[in-house]
Amino acid sequence: MGQYFSRFSDQIAETISVDLSKPIKIQSLATDGQALHRTLHSLKSLAQWPQILVYQGGSEEFLERKFETESMSTILNNIRLYKDDRIETFLILWPKLSRIVYSPHKRLVFSKEAKKAPAISEEEYLKRLNTELLLYEQELVQLVNMAKDRNTLLILTTTPLNLDVPPKKVCEFTTNIDVEKGIDTLKNYLKTSNPKVTYPYSSKLVAQFQGNPDLYFLHAKAAEQYRRLDEAKKYYQMASAYDCLQWRANHLTNSIIKKVASDQQVILFDFNQLVENDYGKNITFVDEIFPQNLYYEKGANQLGKLIKQILKL
Repeated sequence: MGQYFSRFSDQIAETISVDLSKPIKIQSLATDGQALHRTLHSLKSLAQWPQILVYQGGSEEFLERKFETESMSTILNNIRLYKDDRIETFLILWPKLSRIVYSPHKRLVFSKEAKKAPAISEEEYLKRLNTELLLYEQELVQLVNMAKDRNTLLILTTTPLNLDVPPKKVCEFTTNIDVEKGIDTLKNYLKTSNPKVTYPYSSKLVAQFQGNPDLYFLHAKAAEQYRRLDEAKKYYQMASAYDCLQWRANHLTNSIIKKVASDQQVILFDFNQLVENDYGKNITFVDEIFPQNLYYEKGANQLGKLIKQILKL
């Protein structure tokens, strides 16, 4: 997503450079298949950091296998210790003692280029999910700290989500015969385009059955037919979050970006909200992943104005 956004860097530079004698230069480090752990590695190799760094990601975080499943308990315990302010202060004073505080775990060796991890069972996916998301949060915190250490102003951006894309996979624990019967009936109701019947029925189903992304997606459609757009957007987001195949950025990764921006007092550019504001009013996406270029152009313009304001140019 960052790589695609970089196509509009000239427009961002042009917006910032208005009334300047020397135009602003923008360089992109984003490449295809590069999750945040690879971005951090690339940033560490920079001899000189930029004055402003803009991050957009979350779409490739599940591409590679970052840790062995049997190492999860060790990783989670290390993260718990890392979040303890007393231990953090202690290690700032005596950083070499981190070897005593943290427990070692088996490391994975990555290839030079990102390679898609082999498919895993649903059971293992669910077992690993929480640790994956916690690691992504900690990587964002590391990005914030690296930017602060180098006196670089960091801007985090959310990633646009195509709400109209149905879930790719349903986890088995979220479905049963009753759920499937309800979904089949709901699909038939949606075909009748009678929201006064469909919406109450779908509302009853989502109250009764929790965690099924297909059901959330169909309820969002029912709410949309009933012109309850805010509720529809909420359940479309939930459908993306409960998708049992993490193939793109989703509501969870965007929520983590927002949380880190708030907790760490970092500037947030809510690109997803910019696109989502037009949901139901315009065709917002050209495919499953990318918004129309007009939203990138609008986002580039708004981001450029924000940076110009920050720099007081």
